[in-house]
Amino acid sequence: MKLIRLAAAASFFACTSFSLASAETELKLWNLTSSSDAVNKHWEEVIATFEEAHPGIKINYETFPSDAYKTGLQVALASDAGPDIFFNWSGEDAAVLARNGLTADLTEIGANPGMWGEKIAPGMFDAFTVGGKIHGVPTHLITKYMFYNTSFFADNNLSVPTTLGELKASCKAIRDINPRMSPISLGNAEKWKGVHYISTLNQKIVGEAQVAKDYALDGNAKELFSDPGYVEALQTLVDLSQAGCFNKAPNATTADASRSLFAAGQAAMIYCGNWCPGTFDSEGLEGGYDLARFPAAENGKGNQDYNFALLEGYQISARTKNMDAASTFVNFLVSGETQAKRARDFGRLPVNASHMGEEDGTPIFRKIAKDAGSYAGLVLILDVGLEKSVSEHYLSIIQEVLNETKTPEQAMGEIRARAQKAKEQQG
Repeated sequence: MKLIRLAAAASFFACTSFSLASAETELKLWNLTSSSDAVNKHWEEVIATFEEAHPGIKINYETFPSDAYKTGLQVALASDAGPDIFFNWSGEDAAVLARNGLTADLTEIGANPGMWGEKIAPGMFDAFTVGGKIHGVPTHLITKYMFYNTSFFADNNLSVPTTLGELKASCKAIRDINPRMSPISLGNAEKWKGVHYISTLNQKIVGEAQVAKDYALDGNAKELFSDPGYVEALQTLVDLSQAGCFNKAPNATTADASRSLFAAGQAAMIYCGNWCPGTFDSEGLEGGYDLARFPAAENGKGNQDYNFALLEGYQISARTKNMDAASTFVNFLVSGETQAKRARDFGRLPVNASHMGEEDGTPIFRKIAKDAGSYAGLVLILDVGLEKSVSEHYLSIIQEVLNETKTPEQAMGEIRARAQKAKEQQG
């Protein structure tokens, strides 16, 4: 890898780049800077493989620190100095560029034979969809499951809960078996664990269509977050707490500590991400746990086959002069071979697991990758999809509800007021 200087028109970035010879078609690819040798080597090899298969195309690969990337990307895309293809987070980060006309509509291209529409589950495109049009292609995801201690469940003839009602009953059964064991380990000191619970419950209880509308502050300001399901979602968290489901003082417990609690066999379950098995394995629970999707809400309005996931991927500039070449490269990134390589090289959870083999990750990793391909859709994460002033208050209010210093009704009254104010400020 060779350090180079970006053109003066984009000099607001400090960057590293692969310096590649010019060719008939050159594509400028932007990504985040990584300190990982494995990540950097992966990109060198992926680009070399692509160029060998497509000798008429050269990739100019440039990387940037996260903060500079976020602040400078939109400016660059509005000029001729921007990239043809660029990494982006899903949700509002991608949507704001689409709404400003800076990203290409990829809907029709992706529907062509052999393109990404055939490689990725349809629901995964929701996170890059704006106004019914697809403006990005996911390449990997972060997702969550309910992990459970297999030995404890087997030894005590417990069934893995599939509904919220069964989950509450499981908590009581676990406390009866061992009062010192926490049924569910929860560490909400940093607030985001609670947000993940409520994001999931909002989708399952309120329904994904209404949630998407409210998170986007779409419609009449006075009607925002007025669905009674939002109160029910918060009340469900309170009910789980009152049923003895969680460890003591979850709002004072860190996320790291909650993972260790489960790994040590002091909790029977934990709602945790695909990054968590590494902790479980390193702390002594390797082979002693399995996973299931979050329990369904029995009378919820949402599609219960949605799953919590945050997608990251690539968008194409609306100003690119090389749309065919750019879409060919993005399609290459989601091919089964490239996806398996990403999983093998640095543990990215693929959106296309068709070519993953026994050597690609642990059995749990492969199980998650396989299941991810069957998601009906993705739970919209409130601190990703919701306006910042509202989402930040939501984070704090979840802690208060969990502490029972505010009722769910009081909490949603404050959220509605915040949402209405944010909507009015938008004009």
